Amino acid sequence: MIKTSRVRRHNLTALDAACVGLLLAYFLHFALLALGAGFREDEMMNLYRYWFAGASKSIEANLCFWSTFYRPAGTLYYLPLYHFFSLNPLPYRIVQVSILAATIPIFFYLARLLSGSRAVAFLITLAMCYHGQMASLVFVGSFIYDVLCGFFYFVALTYYVYTRETGLALRPAQLAIFLALYVCALNSKEMAVSLPLIVFIYEALKCPRLRDRSDFVRQNWRAAIPAFVAALVTCIYIYGKLSGPHSLANLEAYHPVYSWHRFTLTNAHFMNDLFYDSASRIGRWVLFGWPVVFFYAFRRRDRLLQLMAFWVVITPLPLAFIPSRGGPMLYIVLFGWATIFARLVSDLIALAGKVTALSGPRTATLSTFATGAVAVAFAVFTNWQNQRFDTTRALLNSEEKSLHVIQAFRSLALHPEPGSRILLRPEKRFYQNGYYPLFVASLVWNDHSLRIYVEGEQRLDEREIAEISYVISFTEFQAKLVRAPKPDHA
Repeated sequence: MIKTSRVRRHNLTALDAACVGLLLAYFLHFALLALGAGFREDEMMNLYRYWFAGASKSIEANLCFWSTFYRPAGTLYYLPLYHFFSLNPLPYRIVQVSILAATIPIFFYLARLLSGSRAVAFLITLAMCYHGQMASLVFVGSFIYDVLCGFFYFVALTYYVYTRETGLALRPAQLAIFLALYVCALNSKEMAVSLPLIVFIYEALKCPRLRDRSDFVRQNWRAAIPAFVAALVTCIYIYGKLSGPHSLANLEAYHPVYSWHRFTLTNAHFMNDLFYDSASRIGRWVLFGWPVVFFYAFRRRDRLLQLMAFWVVITPLPLAFIPSRGGPMLYIVLFGWATIFARLVSDLIALAGKVTALSGPRTATLSTFATGAVAVAFAVFTNWQNQRFDTTRALLNSEEKSLHVIQAFRSLALHPEPGSRILLRPEKRFYQNGYYPLFVASLVWNDHSLRIYVEGEQRLDEREIAEISYVISFTEFQAKLVRAPKPDHA
């Protein structure tokens, strides 16, 4: 088994709480600036999508997780916030940062369960708190899908590992909770599909080594049931998502190409992102290091390292065959490399203790100070890389445009009559998605009965043109009412 004592499994100490508090403070050092962020174009599109579908269809899509409805867990985030706060970006950013902050103690507890070491858990969680190449998780609202997926993925895995460390198989109610969390992760983003395989490998590494195969199967088949049920859920999910005209796989940006070249190319790109060096060939060298990780893990007979060796190969698979992704999409992948890094640091510190012939309290003191020194060095390095790429300012600046457009439409103080037809006429194209003005205007007026058109994007016949009630010209900073219905003096 991946050994942890019962005390460490169930009773987190005040020192553990202090570690988590320190990690939260470290995260907030980077994240609090995100409270001043606005909306990007794609976030307006995401919010419009759920607003247009409505609450009932969105809830149904969360239950029918295999449908081609776009990432239905997003409705749990967008629709309540829009209902209570409209297009004020501050509550959206507060919730996003809060979800990321809530994931930090989950990382720590999962790492404690798997490693049995507070020092290793602290280093793992430190690496997961903030990564400069994944800053969009914090500062860009449209990456809420990655944030939600990571949250539910790690909550599901932590719940599973916590339950299994008691030595008992999951009861039906516990299995239902695990599956519900897994479905929430799937509904958040497709990259969650790796969880059943990770759970299966965890069980395979946890099982005792028995020579008699039949005896092995008889004693351990119950432990594999959750993984197989979750795999069945995954098959239903994948089949549903790949079927139908609205499947993401039909889009070029998501169309997979199953080839060794694509696999190595994308994984090398992932490694470059994780090591802050997208212009180098370091990613390809790390790929050659995969066998070394497996050799070291199995040579050392460390079940944690063995699990993470599989982790860093399996968790990128949902992204490995589609056109290049990176950054925030590596949120789950990062946990594996962070764990390998933390375990190697722990092993080096232990080796230093043996070389210097320290024992007893001196070994513990060395371990504490060495871990602290590594943690400080890592935090300084992360802060330096973040400043080097000037990520924060670039992301914040990119989100001001939508706030300007929202304010421009609001400045009209216009309340169109229900059922009105409105033509939006851009004076100059300053946006990428042609329907972006439609998204913003619909969300500003919040009336499903309005028919809004964007000049140049839709073809209108003479009848539709004649029925236009309002014509509005606009720029990023200003909107003008060109035509409006004449007031009825009767």
